[in-house]
Amino acid sequence: MTLPLFLALHLVYGTLVGRVLFPRMRAEGEVLGAPLLISLVPVALVSAPVGAIFMRYSGGWFLHGLMVGEGNIAYERFHFGLLLLVILGAGFVSTIGLVSVVVFASRDREQLAWSMGAVAAVVAVVTIGLDGKDIINIVGTHGRHLWNHPTGVLSVAVVVVLMAWVVVVKRKFADVPKQTGPSVPKSPLLHGPL
Repeated sequence: MTLPLFLALHLVYGTLVGRVLFPRMRAEGEVLGAPLLISLVPVALVSAPVGAIFMRYSGGWFLHGLMVGEGNIAYERFHFGLLLLVILGAGFVSTIGLVSVVVFASRDREQLAWSMGAVAAVVAVVTIGLDGKDIINIVGTHGRHLWNHPTGVLSVAVVVVLMAWVVVVKRKFADVPKQTGPSVPKSPLLHGPL
């Protein structure tokens, strides 16, 4: 997947994790901390490094030819900055998806809680519509395609890891703990207007 599709996937992923963890976040009154760390584990360990690999070894394809032409970047310092931006972008977009669910669902706007998924769908449709052929053809590889290049396998791996983590989060972390002692103070962010 190229950069716009990569970021759209992370937006969907953050939204899904937010939906799965929202009942627990509401019960505990906690948005940051554990839920955010839980959501960023596969991003930090798998998808952001894979995004950096895409940027480094197939940059022309990953950026749709923007700034790098056929995939070669002349200056390593410039390239290192791009790698950092891809890594930070994956984490930031995932966090936006998670926080958007909290913002909308805590205000009882369940339909709007899925809005980031709609934004990701629009980004994917526009990207495929404008540059669909160059998503499949890996620029700078003398005619290789997504299915016979390592980027195809890594793209599938990123999708599988992120979606598998959503299942793990649902099974292991989404249960709402039972209240046994004094009531926990509720965060105004999660429980009504400020």
